[in-house]
Amino acid sequence: MTGMLQDLLHERADGLDAPHVDLATITRDGERRVRRRRTAVLGGLAAAAVVVVGGVAMLGGGAGGTPDTRPDRVADGTDAHPLALAWVTGSTLHRVGEPDVDLGVDVRAWVWAGDDVVFTDPERRVRVWSGDALDVVGEVAEPEVDDAELVADDTRVAWVDPDGRPVRLDVATGDRVTGPRLPGRDVRLTAMDGATVYAASSEGVHTWQPVTPEAYQRLGTDPGGVVIDAQAGTLLRSTGDRTARATGPGRSLTLTVDSFAHLSPDGGHVVAESDDTGVLLDTASGERTDLDTGFAWALPFQWLDDDTVAVLAFSGVDGDGEEVAHLLPCTVSTGACGEPVTLDGGFQLPLGTHLDS
Repeated sequence: MTGMLQDLLHERADGLDAPHVDLATITRDGERRVRRRRTAVLGGLAAAAVVVVGGVAMLGGGAGGTPDTRPDRVADGTDAHPLALAWVTGSTLHRVGEPDVDLGVDVRAWVWAGDDVVFTDPERRVRVWSGDALDVVGEVAEPEVDDAELVADDTRVAWVDPDGRPVRLDVATGDRVTGPRLPGRDVRLTAMDGATVYAASSEGVHTWQPVTPEAYQRLGTDPGGVVIDAQAGTLLRSTGDRTARATGPGRSLTLTVDSFAHLSPDGGHVVAESDDTGVLLDTASGERTDLDTGFAWALPFQWLDDDTVAVLAFSGVDGDGEEVAHLLPCTVSTGACGEPVTLDGGFQLPLGTHLDS
């Protein structure tokens, strides 16, 4: 996923029949970002971005209001170890239900890789925090605005180095593989599924696997045919003209979106945004699920497990007061959401993309 949420919140700072749901192009080449958000985000709130790793949908519902101090909760899901609801401010990692941790270095962009935090620092060095150690493992190329600096799946993480080559690291084993320089300009990674890395450049869309480190496969010459996301053998790929298609075993769903979309870890669901309205769909049936977030403006941006999404929400959207950001978990199978926690300004979410202040 590209940095459409970056635009989405910049815009806030400025002011189913058959399975077919509204989706905008999300590649930088030849596809322009939609600008239609409305009210200001005050109080030094960071303008956030989502990359291939995080998806978004505007979903409201339930009783509105501004949360105060409530018990923290992380939603359980189908995985044995669901991701924690987490964010970073400066060098501090915040996890719901866990003590804060000083990572020792300011974080530019970050992702989870298993239980480890992989992040880039202000000098764009790639670092891994494993709880008892902080190691430098590489360097990322200077990204275009809104592009992912890191993509991840399970314990694997990947990035483009300053020479334009993909690098994949498995933090569980320490295995690190560097691939060939990919053709074209503006090389960026867009998705990762297991060991397979998906990339795009001015010369098309490519896949690379570390088992054949010196070779890559070209999926197409159209830079607009980017792989938006890939999970458990299901591909979500732009098809042009504001559409994308999710295909996989027993799945075929066409979407239309004005910003971006993201698959659940099992490929069974997708979240997407259109016209400031969100959708959460079953990729086999097209059935839609509404989440009871309790906020008028809310966007799921990250899957914590197959049945749980992390939601970034704002209170104060419809009033004249300050807009305040919150995080909360929501369960897809029931539509129910947990208790929100309030964010300070300048936060970075585990999406692999730097969120501009």
